[in-house]
Amino acid sequence: MSNTGRKKKLASFNCDQRKWEQFIACCNSKGTTATATLLEFIDLYLGDSQDQLDAIGGNDLDKRLDSQIKASAEKYLVTSNNSNASPTNETIIAICERLDKLESEFSNESNSNQTTVIDNLANLEQKIEKMTARMTQLAEAIIKIQDYLNNQQKRGQKSYYNNSSYSGQSPRMQPLTEEGLASRLGVSEETVRKERINLPPPLFVAWCKNKDRAGLGWEFNQNTGFYQPAS
Repeated sequence: MSNTGRKKKLASFNCDQRKWEQFIACCNSKGTTATATLLEFIDLYLGDSQDQLDAIGGNDLDKRLDSQIKASAEKYLVTSNNSNASPTNETIIAICERLDKLESEFSNESNSNQTTVIDNLANLEQKIEKMTARMTQLAEAIIKIQDYLNNQQKRGQKSYYNNSSYSGQSPRMQPLTEEGLASRLGVSEETVRKERINLPPPLFVAWCKNKDRAGLGWEFNQNTGFYQPAS
């Protein structure tokens, strides 16, 4: 290196002659010089602007890639034309066969995924059925327990009445309207109607037993439209 001016140095480096000529031609086509372009690159690098530097170097990257791909494709077609009678048709057929294969693989994968989803739905339905069966068994068990407790209570009441001077018989419970049952259970008519619609009959009987002051279960008679004591 040698001094070429105040605070300036002459820089020299080895470069492939063909690349250097191409570089100069490229700079000239863009209205600049090799020296100005190199100085711009140096300023960008020293200014921590490597990203900008990469951007400048890659502005025409996509265009160059497209050009190379196009050239390769043309070269392939020309080579095929020299060695085969109908290269274009055969090339198209080969491409179509490749696309058919890819489409077939994608279709098989989609069918496999669909089968998996169907199997999962079937397993879910089986689990729901088992849970429903278990809930029914649980409801029946609750009703039996409630019946047992009520029977124990009735036996205690009988023992009390037999040992006392009370000799009368308890009157038989008459069917009640929805309003009458709601009053007996201490809830609104809307609540009684909602529970009767939403709960299975055994669970509705158990619900009434928990609300009834005497521990009686009530069931709805579709024929009469009244609520009567559960048998």
